[in-house]
Amino acid sequence: MQRPLSSSRISLSGLLTTAGALASFATLTGFAGRWWFFDLAAHFRVQYAMALGLGALVMLAWRQPLWAAVFAGFALINAAILAPRFLGSAEAVTGISGPIFRVLLANVHSDNRDRERIRRVIAEANPDVIVLLEVTPWLIAQLADLADRYPHRIAEPQEGNFGIALFSRLPLRNTAVISLGPAGLPSLKVEVEADGRRFTVVGTHPLPPIGAAMTGDRNAQLADLARLAQQTRQTGQPLLALGDFNLSPWSPHFAQLLADSGLRDSAAGRGIQPSWPVGWPPLWIPIDHVLYSDGIQIRHRVIGPDLGSDHYPVIVDFQVAGS
Repeated sequence: MQRPLSSSRISLSGLLTTAGALASFATLTGFAGRWWFFDLAAHFRVQYAMALGLGALVMLAWRQPLWAAVFAGFALINAAILAPRFLGSAEAVTGISGPIFRVLLANVHSDNRDRERIRRVIAEANPDVIVLLEVTPWLIAQLADLADRYPHRIAEPQEGNFGIALFSRLPLRNTAVISLGPAGLPSLKVEVEADGRRFTVVGTHPLPPIGAAMTGDRNAQLADLARLAQQTRQTGQPLLALGDFNLSPWSPHFAQLLADSGLRDSAAGRGIQPSWPVGWPPLWIPIDHVLYSDGIQIRHRVIGPDLGSDHYPVIVDFQVAGS
């Protein structure tokens, strides 16, 4: 009667060892994210940390100290990478007071026909500025009644996944549909003016990293976003850059974007805040981002409720330095 139990335990131990070894390998390959395929491994640091931490405890219980130490070591590597999402914080910006503005970013999904849920999420969040991604001509027509509360807008709807729109209750200046990167996808750039304060908002949605070519186009679009951010910052005007960037904050390309643009991550010190994929908690990662420049102070940031998309919306409260 003991032989099946022993065989079962050996099989389970081997399975766990193999799974832990794969998670450890993925931990390392995530650092080689300059190659598109390895970059995919960089996004699941939370999952690696949890799986390896649990594996280390199980190996200790099974009296396999070597594997326990290996798994614990790799779990700590991932935990260290995740730490800035919990321990980091945006630098305090002195001299900023006045009104608090709210922006809502949402990838609504081009196939989403739940217009009432989208409208309800917007109404409950009550943002000053709304940036919507994957906006189709159908959705623009369904949201026509937003004009009562958001009289200022710019939109470039498209069939497919790369239409974009911005709605604002605050006056807009110098609105433009721009193209960032070689893929020719539309992005939006506007200046928002309120209470003697003016700031720039850029909304963008790069391609997903499916294959080397699309990943290269995504990275080129983020590089153009960084250059645009630098140019805007040189004018002294504060900037918010929002979008579904199709990468997590643990990708080396995200770190490059922050370094090249001089922007900061609004989620720093506020937890993981995963935004995709809705309905699949084991795979949750944050790929929808709100970045900000000097002259802006983030007051609050949360993930909003399900609006019928595969993404959760991001809601950010912020203040802007006076001109």
